[in-house]
Amino acid sequence: MKKLSHRVASLTPSITVGLILFAAGLTAWLAYRAFEASRAQQETSEFTLREYAAFAAFQLKNATLARVGGQHRQSFELVARSIAERGPTPPLGVERVSELVKLKGPQCRCLDGVSFYYQVTFADSGIEATASELATAGNLRQIRDTVMAEARSPRREDPSLPNVGGTRAPDAPSTRLNLVTIFSEVGDRPYVLTSVIAVDPTRGPIVAYGIAMPTGKAVGRVVEMVLENQPILPSTLAREMDVDSILAVTVRTPSGEVVYGSNTPVRTYYAATDSAETRFGNLHFKVAIHPAAAGKLIIGGVPGSRLPEVLATAFVAVSLLGLLLYQFRRQEELGRLRDDFVSGVSHELRTPLAQIRLLAELLRLGKVPTEQQRERSLRIIDQEARRLSFLVESILRFTHTQRREMSPVRTDVATEIEEIVSGFVPLAQAHGARLTTRLERGLVADVDRGAIRQVLLNLLDNAVRYGPQGQNVTITTTSAGDTWTLEVADEGPGVPADERERIFAPYYRMKRDAGGAVGGTGIGLAVVQGLVKEHGGRVHVASANGDGAGGARFVVALPVAVPGVNGG
Repeated sequence: MKKLSHRVASLTPSITVGLILFAAGLTAWLAYRAFEASRAQQETSEFTLREYAAFAAFQLKNATLARVGGQHRQSFELVARSIAERGPTPPLGVERVSELVKLKGPQCRCLDGVSFYYQVTFADSGIEATASELATAGNLRQIRDTVMAEARSPRREDPSLPNVGGTRAPDAPSTRLNLVTIFSEVGDRPYVLTSVIAVDPTRGPIVAYGIAMPTGKAVGRVVEMVLENQPILPSTLAREMDVDSILAVTVRTPSGEVVYGSNTPVRTYYAATDSAETRFGNLHFKVAIHPAAAGKLIIGGVPGSRLPEVLATAFVAVSLLGLLLYQFRRQEELGRLRDDFVSGVSHELRTPLAQIRLLAELLRLGKVPTEQQRERSLRIIDQEARRLSFLVESILRFTHTQRREMSPVRTDVATEIEEIVSGFVPLAQAHGARLTTRLERGLVADVDRGAIRQVLLNLLDNAVRYGPQGQNVTITTTSAGDTWTLEVADEGPGVPADERERIFAPYYRMKRDAGGAVGGTGIGLAVVQGLVKEHGGRVHVASANGDGAGGARFVVALPVAVPGVNGG
């Protein structure tokens, strides 16, 4: 049973680490799954918004092109009536066409941007046009060829103009009128060419009358009207929101020239583009949903990126894992130090107690024959009792150092140090060490006598314990300004530079001494540092010779006066 308990105890650290790692891994997996779910939801929402934008672009394109054709049909109403009354020949003439179209101006805003009027006769491939900067020979030739090619194209199904009424002359032939809208480049600029074409019964084109208008004016104004008057998003989505607050629109020609652009720039994050057919100039209708309005179009709003939260969670999880591992290692280290401390204290107590009991038993039974041997036995008992008392005081000081209040009194430092040193002389002699004092006379300071006694005894014990036989331990006091200094220098091996800070940590023993023949509890210097700090001072260790050749010199610097003590 004991073996089983021991095995379980030995496995406990591994089990603990395993559980910590499992918890960290589970946390990371859950965070990743949450991030994936959030990303999927975000991608779905973004895809839905782009689909809304694509639907709006499709609706805008169809509504714009339909309205462009409707407006131009209205502008040629009088021309169509005149042809119906008199027949397609002879041609009306471009000036007469201009007059008839302009009569519809008050009813149709679409005529505000007309650049010029033209007439194309198919029998002689002739063209006439009103005066305009664009009506150059090259441009007119281009317009003629474009209109004639479109009119004769077998691929087209041009809409015919409805019966416009009027009285047809008895000898006037029945004529079909087709409306043709062409998007073309004229003089390197995009133009809309709208023509009404009179065809014979065999659908052969006879004459075409038309207008030329910049695409920006022809289409831009219509796009604006569509956005103002026609819903391009379902009312269940748009609700009562203004279209400008939801959508940003840009219409471009294939060359990239902007035909229409809303006041708000188009952002491509939630955007889609729909292009018109070739005969409509391949215009690109681009619609983007404002990010500010996106949350109102998606139920529950557009989820934001959860990457910062996931990274923060992962960071916290890793930090907690690191902290747990650190605490675990710290607990293990403290447990090991505690075991070493108990082992050291047990050894330190067991040895003097055994000697005291043995010598006391021999003296009690009268088995010490000579007076000299009895004196030696009593001296050993006294030394070991002092050693025990010193050890117990150190342990008590270490246990209560965080809770003890200092009681400094005005003290003659030299007298106090001499008294402490004289009490330690028997222990020093037992280790074969000599004690030498170099004390500044007349130095008076505010000190807690019990604390300064413990500090000096611990430093002396370290010096004689780890120093060689026959060494000389020097105790020195000096003062400078409002600080006085206590130094204890030995002739031992000294303290390596990389351990001069660590030796003041509780339970710490130097590498060369751990497991050696010289015992120790590892708390003596921790007690020294604690008491010195409570006095408002500081302690450090250096080389006794100043050149690192050997020996340790412990330096304690303390304030001469403590406020509130005898007027200090």
